[in-house]
Amino acid sequence: MPLTFPKSIRLQHSSEFLRVKTQGRAFSGRFMTVGVLKGCDATRVGLITSKRVGGAVERNRVRRRLRELMRLTRPQWVSGVWVVAIARHAAVNAPFAELQREWLKLAERAGILQNPQPKEGGGCV
Repeated sequence: MPLTFPKSIRLQHSSEFLRVKTQGRAFSGRFMTVGVLKGCDATRVGLITSKRVGGAVERNRVRRRLRELMRLTRPQWVSGVWVVAIARHAAVNAPFAELQREWLKLAERAGILQNPQPKEGGGCV
């Protein structure tokens, strides 16, 4: 699987990001907010890292890490969703494992994973 997302699956125009914001649902965590719009024709992805996250080096590092999280779980996504991940400043110093844990939690809450990860403890007896 390639490390980048081709243009065909990226949200590129501000109108597309606005559509996710106005018509979709948002799920917030400590390191990121995930906006999801279901019922679209194709699965597409967008990342937002504003200058509040940090300087260019920090923003690019956070963007690469979020892109990798999405890339790893993308085969498990339901089809026809637009997903926008908005990084928070806390994501700059967060370990990758914590980012991954939060991403999986938010993706599961948003309902974009076909086979969500089993919860620790609990379960059927």
